[in-house]
Amino acid sequence: MNTDYDVLIIGGGPGGTPAAMALAMAGKQVLLVESGAGLGGTCLFEGCIPSKIFRESARRLRELREAADFGLCLPTLDTRINWSAIQERKRNILQRRSQAALARVEKIPGLTFVQGRAQFISAHEAEISITDAEVQRVQFKQAIIATGSIPFRPPIRGIDHPRVLDSEAILNIDHIPDKLVIIGAGPIGVELGQVFHTFGSRVSILEAAPNILGPVDQELAAQLRQRMQDDGIEIHTDCRVNAIIHSGQRVYVEYLNADQEKQHCFTDTVLVVAGRRPNVQSLGLENTAVEHDAHGVKVNATLETGEAGIYAVGDVIGQPMFAHWATTQGLALARHLLGQPAPFPDPLSNSAVIFSEPELAMAGLTEAAAREAGIEVEIARYDFQHDARSQISGRDAGMLKIVFEKNSHKVLGVHALTEGADALMGEAALLVKAGLPLEAIAGAIHPHPTLSESFVQAARSALAALSMGKPKP
Repeated sequence: MNTDYDVLIIGGGPGGTPAAMALAMAGKQVLLVESGAGLGGTCLFEGCIPSKIFRESARRLRELREAADFGLCLPTLDTRINWSAIQERKRNILQRRSQAALARVEKIPGLTFVQGRAQFISAHEAEISITDAEVQRVQFKQAIIATGSIPFRPPIRGIDHPRVLDSEAILNIDHIPDKLVIIGAGPIGVELGQVFHTFGSRVSILEAAPNILGPVDQELAAQLRQRMQDDGIEIHTDCRVNAIIHSGQRVYVEYLNADQEKQHCFTDTVLVVAGRRPNVQSLGLENTAVEHDAHGVKVNATLETGEAGIYAVGDVIGQPMFAHWATTQGLALARHLLGQPAPFPDPLSNSAVIFSEPELAMAGLTEAAAREAGIEVEIARYDFQHDARSQISGRDAGMLKIVFEKNSHKVLGVHALTEGADALMGEAALLVKAGLPLEAIAGAIHPHPTLSESFVQAARSALAALSMGKPKP
């Protein structure tokens, strides 16, 4: 292995790997170091991909159960869940994706990939621990920290009990819990709660905040919460967990409810998904001028840290924590380091999907965030109950909301609750990024019958109401 590089990149996830590839293809000598199972990072091995693999199995199971609603008289089927087969399918997909990423990296001259741990010795020198016995010291001109995040474990008494799992451990569980208590109603808690409920677990979710899903559009979050409760998932908000206590072959979670009354919830498995924190462990940052706190590594507008020449991207610098956000930052930083025009991404134009049932997706500002920023906004709505494509699919619950500036009609945010909302977010992201007005949406011809028609219907309805001086629908 060479010992002198232009750029050292620590972390082979969705932030570090694209940056490494872009820089190496432009002629830089790049060393990419990943300490995990392989290229792909948390998203591939412990996050979005494995959880969506579980979700896909749950979706197929729901479709089998709903077959009669579509006039399908299926023969008696053995719909028991083969959990080991689901886990094996997950492992095969993760391995295939990681090996494909490695193959792409290995084809790029100037890009060296090492599976090991990197630790800064100084601002331009690091030790790479490949094995316990093999340590290589390297020099570099610049560095990018892309080490992602790790599950946050709140200071709850009993949280270290073996039956208490985090978002990474639950993905490798060897059975489907009979009863599952989830601490945290963020995206991970909601997604996995619905998945395991579909698989047969009795699910209870405990959330400290007044609402589920935190900063997302609360009108849509409330609709999703009602759907989950109608399906049989218990959701308790405004509650504080005091302890997780061992009791024979089970555990119980002790918490205070919204009325400050002590409650107990017996279970066999507890899932703690109270957020994630930036992963800065064992990086040797104390040997540099890089500053960090509980919110992550501190960077400036060009993602440079307090140490000149050392940069950071993705989860390690804090919110928003999304794989696609890390990739966008990594590629922008690569262009910046190459001296090319590099507009860095603006969080206000970010998009995301919560893979709930139905999906809740968003791009840009929520109604509440826009009003808090002092922007005078209006809302265009479309109820999927009236949508042809949604009725055909049997998934006609939910709503599309377009947040737009009152005077200019410029689109500031798009939010959707519907099965298939993920497919709407590409267009939504473009609308927000370009700041297009409602008139542009209303004039675009969308195919029928598709979910994308909802954009046109919402825009036309809002414009008609505005022209007549009536309240929006």
